[in-house]
Amino acid sequence: MDCLPGFLSRILLLMNSGLTLQDAFFRAAEGYSTGQQKQKNYFKEEVCRIKLKSEKNGENPIRLFSSFGRSCGVKEVARISSIMLENQNRGTDLWEQLAEESEVLWQERKRTCLERMRVGESKMSFPLGILMMALLLVTAAPAMLQL
Repeated sequence: MDCLPGFLSRILLLMNSGLTLQDAFFRAAEGYSTGQQKQKNYFKEEVCRIKLKSEKNGENPIRLFSSFGRSCGVKEVARISSIMLENQNRGTDLWEQLAEESEVLWQERKRTCLERMRVGESKMSFPLGILMMALLLVTAAPAMLQL
């Protein structure tokens, strides 16, 4: 769920500009369905399906997103969807809770990127060692042959 922090940030930005949660959800889903995003993945496709189903059947998109959050098995999606649903049912302070979750998700994404970077560095150390040996051989061979 690499696109979840971006989705949540988009919803927060739209809500901060004055849209309601449902309208912000629809706008974020429109961004995925109009082809602005070149990469397709399961989360984006499911958000688009939720938007279409909500428009077609008149169902509440937040409830549909909550059922998706429970069924997908990703704890971050389930946590965000439950915060959204709780806001709709009880009227909790949504923006601050979503902002905290967004910060946690971005930190997690940074951590995983750093892990991948370290793994990539360690995978590159062996080929770099071979190149160093080849360079030493090319530069030292003429000196050795003259002795």
